[in-house]
Amino acid sequence: MVRIVVVAFFVLLPAVPAFAQDDYPRVEMAMGYANLGFPSLTTATGTDHHSGFATHMGFNLTRSLGFENYTGVYGMGQGVTLISNLFGGKAMYRASRIVPFVVAGLGVGYFTASSSQGYLSASTFAIRYGFGADVPFSDSMAWKIDVSRLGMGNPFLPPPGGRTTNWNISTGIVFTLSN
Repeated sequence: MVRIVVVAFFVLLPAVPAFAQDDYPRVEMAMGYANLGFPSLTTATGTDHHSGFATHMGFNLTRSLGFENYTGVYGMGQGVTLISNLFGGKAMYRASRIVPFVVAGLGVGYFTASSSQGYLSASTFAIRYGFGADVPFSDSMAWKIDVSRLGMGNPFLPPPGGRTTNWNISTGIVFTLSN
């Protein structure tokens, strides 16, 4: 009886990968352009749009659920730079030609400013929630469109540390690092 079980085990062992053919990317990374609406640093009212660089690093646990780390670097004008880093969840629906998703996360916004008085910095709690889609154009690459709301404290708003939430649009190329 033991021999039969051992032989059956070794005969069926090569077939095990066929049972796990749930084909989806496990690790993805996207890089590209981002545009953030943020209160103007030069006028008392109004919103300016600031260009920047964005990365999305995704770790997919299943076909429809995963984690995502979003990092954005924006030039805010007046010698101010914003670096945002947010980690959160991602839910997606994998269709054949498009992968729509929703995201939500928490993190930090880090402001740096260089001026004639020296170098200043401030960090603040940040949130992100939104939606988007990946459009695959090969097995290992896709185009990402992400539209989300990015909320954080703004050390430049009166009173110091006032909160603001505005639209963030990012787009770029997704690279599949692991299947």
